[in-house]
Amino acid sequence: MEKSSRPPIVTIHGSADEGAVAAALELADLVEAKPDAVLGLATGGTMVGVYAAFVREARARSLDVSRVRTFNLDEYLGLAVDDAKRFRHFMELHLFGPLSIPSEHAHFPDAERAQTDAVGAARDYESAIEAAGGIDLQLLGIGRNGHIAFNEPGSSPDSRTRVIELHGATRADAAPSFGGLAGTPERAITMGMGTILEARALRVLAFGEAKAPVVERMLHGEEDPETPCTFLRGRHGDLAVHLDRDAARLLH
Repeated sequence: MEKSSRPPIVTIHGSADEGAVAAALELADLVEAKPDAVLGLATGGTMVGVYAAFVREARARSLDVSRVRTFNLDEYLGLAVDDAKRFRHFMELHLFGPLSIPSEHAHFPDAERAQTDAVGAARDYESAIEAAGGIDLQLLGIGRNGHIAFNEPGSSPDSRTRVIELHGATRADAAPSFGGLAGTPERAITMGMGTILEARALRVLAFGEAKAPVVERMLHGEEDPETPCTFLRGRHGDLAVHLDRDAARLLH
């Protein structure tokens, strides 16, 4: 991905709820203008408010979401198909179910296949994104160690969808959801940084004081493979960042 001279648009909201609503309104505007939009979706606590606000707005506007297609960033390896901690379950609970988005339009990397055919699973996910015409808007959160999706420290800006070993800090953050570190997955399949950077628009959300150091590095630090979020600034022409005051406290 070539570098871009266009700086990111950074908005500091009065609260995390305000930031989530702002991102949701942009999703709604996109779907209203382009009913067959291709959305890149993320999971995690930051996104719960975004999807709740989007569901409200979609209902208020009577948006037709029957032609929307979605691609999620990543999925854990090693979880049962019906495990409630799978990202597909999260999406069904917070977005797909409430809006009755057709299951055939909701795409995830194939975590089952990836356990025995990582190359094939990754290749086919990249092909599916390409066949859909590429992603119109990609939602992103940021890990405390700077990971984007599961592009952990050491990732390349040109990386593609692949299976990756999860960083210790990432597993530690996820451990409470799995009853402790021993039950936390060690691997995942994720879109690569290069894949993500090909989306036509990127929208990053970071809320809370714990995210302040990595937000500062993302927006003011040098590019560093040990902090993959630093690849976003300067490599994309349509990057917007939604922060609350706590996440923005180290910015000057």
